[in-house]
Amino acid sequence: MIVYRGPRLIAEPELRWPIVLLAAAITALLAILTAGLYYAAMTKTDVNSYTQPRLEGALQPGQPDFEEFRQHIAIEQLVGVEKVHPFDTLAVAMTARVRNNTGRTISGLELRGAILDSNSSSVRERTLVVIPLRQKILQPGEAINTRILLESIDKDSDRAHLVLEVTAMRFDES
Repeated sequence: MIVYRGPRLIAEPELRWPIVLLAAAITALLAILTAGLYYAAMTKTDVNSYTQPRLEGALQPGQPDFEEFRQHIAIEQLVGVEKVHPFDTLAVAMTARVRNNTGRTISGLELRGAILDSNSSSVRERTLVVIPLRQKILQPGEAINTRILLESIDKDSDRAHLVLEVTAMRFDES
């Protein structure tokens, strides 16, 4: 008759030590790998991986009629939603409704989203082409929902207000 006496340790020392050393080596390797990944994430440069091409051949600040048309592109319902990311940084998703009140069909629209501090200095910003990348054209009186994601923001930074502005526009010539 065999009696069960519960779990038993490996009694032979020549079998026990290699297993303990292997477990210690694997644990140390995982700790070093985790520390390396953390270091790489913390020292990452602020190069924006979401860099998009600028809108070519468009009306831009300083050109004739830019400010006049810019006033007729309404940015409504601007909202920013913060989300905490690992390593104590924030991401802010800015959403708004952009309405074309210019009386002309827009075939290209570039927007700049920014978070400003209390001194009106930029904490984080991003420029994005929304037309023609998200939809082909924006008819007169028509509106489009836009979203700009700003990432890697220090959660202790001074975030006073959001800004969403038109930085370039191109009209349909037809």
